[in-house]
Amino acid sequence: MDASILGIDLTDNEAGAALSDSDTYFHVPTAICRDRKHDIWYIGEEAYEKALAGKGILTDKLLALSVKGGTATIRGVRYEARELLCRFLSLVKEQCLKESNEQADTVVIVLPDYRKQVSELLGSTLAAYGFSPERTFFISREESFLYYVMSQPREIRTAEVGLFDLSDQSLSFYELSVKQEKTKRYVWAEREELEEAFTTSILSSASGQKLADRIMTSAAERLLKGKLFSAVFLTGKGFESYDWADGLMRVLVRSRRKVFLDLDLFIKGALLRGQSLSGGKGDPGFIPLCSGRSSVSVSLQVEKNGRKRELPLIHAGDPLSSAGVSFRLLPDRERALDLNVDSFRGSKRRAVRVALDFLPDREQKTCFVDVRADFQDDRSMKLALRNAGFGDLYPASDEIIEKEVPLWE
Repeated sequence: MDASILGIDLTDNEAGAALSDSDTYFHVPTAICRDRKHDIWYIGEEAYEKALAGKGILTDKLLALSVKGGTATIRGVRYEARELLCRFLSLVKEQCLKESNEQADTVVIVLPDYRKQVSELLGSTLAAYGFSPERTFFISREESFLYYVMSQPREIRTAEVGLFDLSDQSLSFYELSVKQEKTKRYVWAEREELEEAFTTSILSSASGQKLADRIMTSAAERLLKGKLFSAVFLTGKGFESYDWADGLMRVLVRSRRKVFLDLDLFIKGALLRGQSLSGGKGDPGFIPLCSGRSSVSVSLQVEKNGRKRELPLIHAGDPLSSAGVSFRLLPDRERALDLNVDSFRGSKRRAVRVALDFLPDREQKTCFVDVRADFQDDRSMKLALRNAGFGDLYPASDEIIEKEVPLWE
């Protein structure tokens, strides 16, 4: 049985999934239903059918409910929302593997926006449903889009690349650019949720189609104005048919821009990321900068064996899922941590000083400090500091001092 990669694109409305080396893509609504009489669970359209027939109890909007830490009571049993979501994902996985002779060695789950705490909670819960904690990874849609574009022919990304994602009551625009600096190539991707979102049900009427085209055309003119885009991609349920979008298409093809449609774009990006993860090759020739990755490099000025050096705490492009470092320091004359923050966008290096004002007042080099640096997102660093004492001469303290350091100006 060959090992394979499973990519899952998860949103509140729908989950799309596929195995590597497969042309079959599964799309199911993010809903789960338990049979009223038996311990049998259904997902997607079947879940809605069972609930409508009065044969099951439905729970949908599973992702939003999980992010909020919500619960659902089914037949007198109280379930954490993340338990239901993880059960749903296990059934999606089962459906993908049902007609295959492969097994999913690596699983990459794409979230609309990466949140480290949410990913860690889902990862720990998924372990109870047959997902390996070491081989299950979470990435943002920005990262999935980034890997997808970087797998395309080079002429597609000679300038910036855009993406419109039109789903029911959700409209987002993604922007990607590549920046070469000496021997390093940075690839930046960012998502903007647009206020112009509308329900895709309006596309069922001629008047609704005209309104949708006006909305999308206006948004495209605003977002593309004054920038050089070599290509624009379209994805999402709203673009299953695009014969309603004449005005939008005329705007997109201006300046010889290339326009592409791929409804499975985020699933393919997950599979591409999975290839680098399963092969242990790391990032293939570029440094990703997006949600779920650090956008800055942070280092601490230290002295070792009489020589000054910089101790890296995080590098630009490092996954936040594995970010974090612990060490012990012996402060000298300065009772402060001197940090350097470097942004990939070429802004000047920024110096940040964190005072160690909790240390006792005594002679130099007689108080170790335990430092733990954590990164929940790319905007701030959380420091946990502790007076570690000095051998038998001065006892350590149990008190943990927490400080938050902004990484963006």
